[in-house]
Amino acid sequence: MKDSGLSVCLVDKQRFPRDKVCGDAIGGRAGSILRSIDPSYADAWERFPGKNNTRGWQITSPGGKTARVLFAKPGHVSKRIDFDNFLLGLVRDSGTIQIRENITVKDLEPSDSGTGLVYNGGTMQTRVLIAADGAHSIAARKLAGYVPDPAHFSGAVRAYYEKIDGIEDPAIIEIHLMDKFLPGYFWIFPLSSSQANVGFGMLSSDIQKRKLDLKKVFQEILCSGIMEKRFAQAVRISPLEGFGLPLGGRKMKISGSGFILTGDAASLVDPLNGEGIGNAMWSGKLAAEAAMKAFTETDFSAEMFRNYDLQIQQRLLPELRKKLFLQRLFNRPWLIDLLVGAGERSPVFRSWLGKKL
Repeated sequence: MKDSGLSVCLVDKQRFPRDKVCGDAIGGRAGSILRSIDPSYADAWERFPGKNNTRGWQITSPGGKTARVLFAKPGHVSKRIDFDNFLLGLVRDSGTIQIRENITVKDLEPSDSGTGLVYNGGTMQTRVLIAADGAHSIAARKLAGYVPDPAHFSGAVRAYYEKIDGIEDPAIIEIHLMDKFLPGYFWIFPLSSSQANVGFGMLSSDIQKRKLDLKKVFQEILCSGIMEKRFAQAVRISPLEGFGLPLGGRKMKISGSGFILTGDAASLVDPLNGEGIGNAMWSGKLAAEAAMKAFTETDFSAEMFRNYDLQIQQRLLPELRKKLFLQRLFNRPWLIDLLVGAGERSPVFRSWLGKKL
């Protein structure tokens, strides 16, 4: 929206650079979206030093079978403190967008003239609100009536480690599926040959049903099996912190009169691998286009923004539903062993699996 001629204000509750608890894996879609907005953004991302280039997964099944699957599009691992600050730098460099940090939105007040943001220290009015306020979005709750569904939500914990044994190729990210903790997975996402983002995530419905403490599960995994050896000399260099992932795959209200939900606020996280950054950026681009059209036509009604919902439903929802189906299918250890075993033996099957993941 840098050249839209509109008065645009970006509001964030923290001051950058700031950390965001995340798995830090960024799929190839993110670079494609940057290029579609402005080729110079994609070029800057290619040059950005604060990322590790990745080219595939190494998946380990509950039975110990392993398959290395190459991505359809190469991806990256980048600490969110670095990646998010990189994105904000692009906004700053545009010179046309007002940025306000340290603004914690306490409440939203919808009216015929837009939405009032009540924050620490005052209020501001916006004709169109594009909400990218994450897994616990006040906009999703207040404006769209969102109620979290544990069957479509995951909980996760992560920490940064150094000196992990067995990182043979930092371009390969690791997924470990364990019989005891399905549906969920343990990950090691290398940031370099010596440092990695390490975490564990699981469906919230199963966490609640089994009354699991994810931090205890995480420590149990580190002290058992192959991980006990791999982490024997490892050093944790950050706190072990938790975060939530609102999973996509169901039709939801993600816009209305004067507002649009994007990213995690719109529950667009991939239900199979937990990656949400690419979908968030895609939805943000679509939201910006919808907002510009609304101003062009001076129409800020729910019906005007309904086309945004339809684009998400037509272009993204089918993919997310397939991933949701695979997520539920992968809750069977014998089936995971069968699929990963097939991946070990067959290059053709590995290629197919890489496209699905």
